[in-house]
Amino acid sequence: MKKTLAMLLAVMMIVACFAGCQGNTPANTDQPSGTETQQPTESTQPTEAPVEPEPESNIGPDGREFADEQVYRSLYSSEVTTMNYLVSSTTYELVVGANTIDSLVENDTYGNILPCGAESWEVSEDGLTWTFHLRAGQYWYDADGNQKDPVTANDYVAAARYVCDSAMDSNNSYLMDGWIVNAEELLNYTAAQLAEPVEQGTEAGEDQDYVIDANGIIYEGSDWNKETEKYDTWTEVPAVTPEDLGVEAVDDLTLVYHLVKARPYFLTALQFGTYWPAPASLLAELGDAYGLDNYSMWFNGAYILSEFKPQEKRIYTKNVNNWDAEHVYIERIEQICNTEAATLEPEMFLRGEVDGAGIGSDIVADWMSDPEKSQMISTTRVTGDYSYFFGFNFEPKFDAEYEPENWVIAVNNENFRKAIFHGIDRDGYIAAKYPGDDPSIHKINTVTPKGFSVNEGKDYVFYGGLAKYTEGESFDPELAVQFRDAAKAELEAAGCKFPIKVPVNYNTNSTTWANCTVVLEQQLEELLGADFIDIIVVPYSGSDFLNATRRNGNYALQELNWGADFMDPETWADPFERKNNYNFFCHETDTYRVFQDTKTAETNALIDQYYELVDAAREETGDMNARYEAFAAAESFYIDHAIVVPGFISGGSYQATKLNAFEGQYAMMGQSSSRYKGQHVYKTAMSQDMFDAQYAEWTAAMEG
Repeated sequence: MKKTLAMLLAVMMIVACFAGCQGNTPANTDQPSGTETQQPTESTQPTEAPVEPEPESNIGPDGREFADEQVYRSLYSSEVTTMNYLVSSTTYELVVGANTIDSLVENDTYGNILPCGAESWEVSEDGLTWTFHLRAGQYWYDADGNQKDPVTANDYVAAARYVCDSAMDSNNSYLMDGWIVNAEELLNYTAAQLAEPVEQGTEAGEDQDYVIDANGIIYEGSDWNKETEKYDTWTEVPAVTPEDLGVEAVDDLTLVYHLVKARPYFLTALQFGTYWPAPASLLAELGDAYGLDNYSMWFNGAYILSEFKPQEKRIYTKNVNNWDAEHVYIERIEQICNTEAATLEPEMFLRGEVDGAGIGSDIVADWMSDPEKSQMISTTRVTGDYSYFFGFNFEPKFDAEYEPENWVIAVNNENFRKAIFHGIDRDGYIAAKYPGDDPSIHKINTVTPKGFSVNEGKDYVFYGGLAKYTEGESFDPELAVQFRDAAKAELEAAGCKFPIKVPVNYNTNSTTWANCTVVLEQQLEELLGADFIDIIVVPYSGSDFLNATRRNGNYALQELNWGADFMDPETWADPFERKNNYNFFCHETDTYRVFQDTKTAETNALIDQYYELVDAAREETGDMNARYEAFAAAESFYIDHAIVVPGFISGGSYQATKLNAFEGQYAMMGQSSSRYKGQHVYKTAMSQDMFDAQYAEWTAAMEG
């Protein structure tokens, strides 16, 4: 089976779901399409999806029989903090909206873009104006199934204005900032209002960097002068109203987005929460309290979240009034919260109490050797929608016992970073993450996964300086030691103490992450020397892992990840944006309350060079070859200077499931693959033979 996966991965990764960018409408889906990137055409009507023949009797495509009762039962280990898809960028929270909210478009099983909330759309010749014609007769429903307001273009407008209001503190605004006309300006102005500007002339201290004059005009201070203890420059913050935002409701069923610059891949961004609708009247009533539970939001999608008891359960029921209800086969989804889900669900699956379970590395061998259990276990698809990489933290906020000041000296030294870059044995790490898998199935040598973006037959990861990484291997023990020796001499001169303490966190909810960090600790300390580096493994609870670690600057070296939001190389530059909270390799991080002056002149120079490269790449929208070359130059610069260490892609883990994921939606970006729509519950579990056969058919269809 592993050999099968390894061979088929190459096929799968050269095809992806960029169908919507082959024109201004979904591509013809008679044959699954690949990721060729082209400019919009003048065609205005989406083609109809091929009509899938209804199954004869109750037998699915893998030969299993449908369950008599279409109810899917599962466990989850961590509760959501919000269900507000307009503000949350966390996958496990967006899953709620993915199953209860209809976006403008959706994907089929091969990643082709199909109409959903919109029946058709067109794009202007210059690519700056996208007009969507919404599906008539759709309504919002509350948690009890009561019909509420009709779904109109105003709901999309209200949602966009909500996202671009800094008072709402949306983590998703980056997909409108710089995309939609006046989104950046509205975010800046509402941020200035939120800062409570003081009366001009009364400001005192560096913290009071916003003032307001007698006419109500707000100014932002810059260039703080330490001698005069005043800002040398005050710049007017242009007043922008929500009505200025480039999202327009021409009428109830006609929605228009005005883009700052042409983005031929715009359709592919619509599967992320940023662009989902929300009931305008309810948003106006609840404000930042929208989506805190199932009674503070309404639903227009495949399911209604009919029950929600925090730390206890979530129950979804089929929305029988949905326009596509005939293709929503699972009638009810029952999710029970249990912090010990990973431990309990395998036995619960065997007892018939749940219909899906992850099979951890600690019990895989037992299941595989058992004649009965071995027929209940299969792998998941290896996909390139998430990229995992190791990040260095340039703004350390971890505890004093781990000597953050010493880490600052080390992380600013490029030779030190390169010693770790070339010292990490990713094969060993991946083997601990995915026991039994060939590491080559998962390993990637760039931040952007291989096969994600292809232009005129050429994979993006073979453009420019990325090619040497794609065709090479970063793990080089001899080179790692050379960089260690060079770094040690420089660090000693800078006053660095040895061994350098390196706190590395892991999420206790993961069954394999702890093992991975132990492998990393043993391998790096053995190679580089325990007298040079001290890897300190630190466990954190999964309930608030990101806030406690990465977002708070509480790590030195950590496994990080990013999921694609749209089908273009630019999406993989987004986690490293200005004021980011991934690795804080940027000048300003006060947005996340982690501002420190911890970068050297050399590091600051690298930051400037990197953003110059990214900015230039973003400006190139007419020539896709030039665009790919430009983004490759930026990404390879990041890797050249060992700002991150590329790692792996997800998937391939073992599971026991009574679903067939190949019936569901698929995309290498957004939330399509989180949806239950289109899937059935079966009486029995999928075996590995069934999975392999389905996977082979799916990849063959994707190849066309």
